Amino acid sequence: MQNQNKKNIWIVLFLIISSWTINSQAVEFDNEQPTVLITGSNRNIGLEFVKQFSNKNWNVIATTRRPEDAKDLNDFAKNNKNIAVELLDVTNNEDISNLSAKYENQTIDILLNNAALTPRYMSAFKRINGVDEEKARESFEVNALGTMKVIQGFMNNVELSEKGKIIALSSKAGSFDERPKIPMMYGYAMSKAALNSMIYSLSFETKKKNIIAVVLSPGTVNTTPGMSLMGAIDVDESVSKMMAVIDGLTMEHNGLFLDYEDGRTIDW
Repeated sequence: MQNQNKKNIWIVLFLIISSWTINSQAVEFDNEQPTVLITGSNRNIGLEFVKQFSNKNWNVIATTRRPEDAKDLNDFAKNNKNIAVELLDVTNNEDISNLSAKYENQTIDILLNNAALTPRYMSAFKRINGVDEEKARESFEVNALGTMKVIQGFMNNVELSEKGKIIALSSKAGSFDERPKIPMMYGYAMSKAALNSMIYSLSFETKKKNIIAVVLSPGTVNTTPGMSLMGAIDVDESVSKMMAVIDGLTMEHNGLFLDYEDGRTIDW
């Protein structure tokens, strides 16, 4: 009986893993519709982007580190055939290479870099002596280098679009001008400032490729259930307004840091 139970467990594990690895072929989208690739699609802002783009009849490549655990995303995707749920850890070079190869010939009209590592509420307010070096390093790996590597992996796909856009979600914490004037979120703020710098540098390349690259602030968003931050907005409001800003982008916005509310320029 014990051996049979172990066998059953292995069968279940095999089926779960297989469901994410056997299908090595890219989903065949309706190429009459535009396509967006979204990182960090399993919850909060990323998941809401998936829903809103899908509802607008976009093809959506929704990526997440653990597809097998992304219940809400999978449930939504089951009822919307224009969504492909894919494995992608932005810090994992093999993940990026595999997904890039899988969608080698797929035009990507918007590359939406949403995946990020944000600090826990209490750790955000630690002073300089309390900054965790490993967490700070991880913030750079995800928020700055991870985004850079995703762009490297899918730049050719964006070039296939006639109106390609590269969006990186940042934070006013990374702005010297508009950040809270208190000592907080050291690692996170540094990583977002690095992200901003990378996109600004990228914009000199994208201009020559007729691609718009911008940094976008989602505002202060209430992403923690049961916790209401003063002045925070709901996820759906943030994403709806960002969608409007993204839709209205022109080459004149290339290389800018924009606010979700009305697309105004945020000073670096």
